[in-house]
Amino acid sequence: MKNLLLLVTVIVLGASVPVWARKHPPRPFIMRDTIYLNGAQIPAGSYQLTWEAHGSNARVTLSKDGQFVATAPGVWAKNGVKYAEDEALLRVNSDGTKSLVEFRIGGATRAIVFTQTEASARYASIHR
Repeated sequence: MKNLLLLVTVIVLGASVPVWARKHPPRPFIMRDTIYLNGAQIPAGSYQLTWEAHGSNARVTLSKDGQFVATAPGVWAKNGVKYAEDEALLRVNSDGTKSLVEFRIGGATRAIVFTQTEASARYASIHR
């Protein structure tokens, strides 16, 4: 009886604990051009990029000088190639503006994908 009560208690407590997101430390991220991320216009400049992983989902946040700039949800995509440095994959829109489509993580074989695109421009960010 005690074992059954203990098992029920463990199950109830386990079900009430939230799933913790894994938050990664900020990375420097330099954009050479004005871009759009999740509808927000982001001027060229130096930013801090952080992301939280939730299983196969992620949420990326850009900030500048400690102030929130933009955030966007994405999904993880694996690649067989290890990226040498952080990179941004941009889509060149029909009006000439650029949208962030994918963030590739330096030292890893995966990326956070924001949208699907056909026309894109590759662009490396400085991560030191």
